[in-house]
Amino acid sequence: MESNSKSKSITNIIHKQRVQNIAGTMAIEELTLSEASRRNLDRYASGQVNFQQIMAELKAKYQRTK
Repeated sequence: MESNSKSKSITNIIHKQRVQNIAGTMAIEELTLSEASRRNLDRYASGQVNFQQIMAELKAKYQRTK
């Protein structure tokens, strides 16, 4: 059981580093990573949703605002 916890913490560290890398790359281009985008990355990385689900949510959100 301890091994599973250890692998989850390593995975979490790697995920946080990747999100920081994304935010850093965006900052170079004078863009910011919104909290909503960060939450979507977290949901995707944790397996809660897949790419298609996120895209469907975003399409629905922005279709309603038109």
